[in-house]
Amino acid sequence: RFNVDSAWEKPHARIAGEDGKIIEMNASKPASRKWNFSMPVRLAASLLLLAILGVAVVTSTGKLQRITVASTNSENNRIIDLPDGSRVYLNAGTKLSYSKKFGKNSRDISLTGEAYFEVTPDKSKPFRIFAGNACVRVVGTAFNVNTRKSSGIVEVYVESGIVELSENGHQDNNVMLHPGNIGMIDHKSIIRSQAKNANPIAWKTGAMTFSDTPLVEVIALLNNVYNVTIRVEGEGMDTIKINGSYQNDPLEDILRVIGEHNPQLTIAKSDDTIYLSQ
Repeated sequence: RFNVDSAWEKPHARIAGEDGKIIEMNASKPASRKWNFSMPVRLAASLLLLAILGVAVVTSTGKLQRITVASTNSENNRIIDLPDGSRVYLNAGTKLSYSKKFGKNSRDISLTGEAYFEVTPDKSKPFRIFAGNACVRVVGTAFNVNTRKSSGIVEVYVESGIVELSENGHQDNNVMLHPGNIGMIDHKSIIRSQAKNANPIAWKTGAMTFSDTPLVEVIALLNNVYNVTIRVEGEGMDTIKINGSYQNDPLEDILRVIGEHNPQLTIAKSDDTIYLSQ
């Protein structure tokens, strides 16, 4: 129950001042009358106060009901164990958030960056990831989601199980991805292809395989795996192909091997950037 008269008297008392007298509106002449408001005005003011307080409570409660986890720019493979038993590996500079009630009625996650998921099977509660314009829906599987692609592209690589990749808000626009498939979605279009190797999860496994791979693709992968900035400069760089396999090798060793097999390349470092040029 809400006592309108009582609620009005509190702010009215503050207006009147601590000594109980009405604040003077004119210094030369004391105020001689009180503020008189009709019941509808008092009720409207009270309801407005309740509305403001209600918005504040809802906003505060909404923030408290979500858990946000983020990895630093120098931290990859950070492991997050979710309440349903699923496990998430975060690449560097990645953020995910989920409800404190995660797993009770639903299993929804918001993702920015790149993460590898090992989802605990539960057919009654599909696991959904909202990333950019993509919605990734699974029951139980292992896969990678990357939102770092250019032009707002979201890439999904499936290692095991089946994953549904759809446009966020338009589930009828979807493709089913099987092990070894790569799904890419931009604003509306979805493309499915077969991966040549497991390089999309090299940041997690440390394993990289190159077979006549264009140098620019190799550099993009190294930047993601080692969280560095390598730039390619000069004409004809897109014609250089790289071969070889690596497993948790230091970046310096990989660049040295690339340089030995491509003597026309010059590798130099300035500040935090590595340059490859003709």
